[in-house]
Amino acid sequence: MELRLATTDDMEILIDLRKRLLVEEGQTVSSDIDEELRNFFEKQLNSGQFVQWIIEEDKNVLATGGIQFISFPPSYSNLTGIRGYILNMYTTPESRGRGLAKQLVERIFKEAQGRNVHHIFLISSPMGKPLYKKIGFKENDIYMEYFIN
Repeated sequence: MELRLATTDDMEILIDLRKRLLVEEGQTVSSDIDEELRNFFEKQLNSGQFVQWIIEEDKNVLATGGIQFISFPPSYSNLTGIRGYILNMYTTPESRGRGLAKQLVERIFKEAQGRNVHHIFLISSPMGKPLYKKIGFKENDIYMEYFIN
């Protein structure tokens, strides 16, 4: 099994996984969004403010997840103001229950720590909440958050 950084060479994989995620979350396929997704991933992956990983095994994609670094005004608890927003977490149905999402979150935390970012947040699907709670995310009315020491 290999966990690797996604690049623009993975565009079709990223587009496919994102569309699968949206459908599983209950969205109806109402238009072709490939071009919009292609533009997003190309721009964001090249910006340095978005990092996405892919887990593969025997050339099959099993899971993906990413983090977007967002600037907020500094606060007493976050002097840089930068927060990490975890997004695009998806594990293929046949690969669930193997700890892949946890592995991705741990890698995301390492990336955040390397950038001196300690406040991480996400909006979770009902399926993902138990995992994030187990990792230590706290839930509020809008999102779940985690503070890296």
